[in-house]
Amino acid sequence: MNIQAKKLSLIEWLVSLQDETVINKMYNFREKLAHNPTKRITIDELLSDLELSEKARKGGKVITIEELEEESGNW
Repeated sequence: MNIQAKKLSLIEWLVSLQDETVINKMYNFREKLAHNPTKRITIDELLSDLELSEKARKGGKVITIEELEEESGNW
């Protein structure tokens, strides 16, 4: 899988998230990277984030892209 395909896959996954806790964690992670792009996360941090994400996905806490577009129109 090339880098563009990986980025698209991540975007699609992020769009489908419904769990606000996971979204907040992803947002905070992005903020950390923006302020310190050379800081690496630990394997434990990565695995914890992945576990939360997978739990949200399995729990059906997802929306379609269309639902997200409709919701974002109200922002």
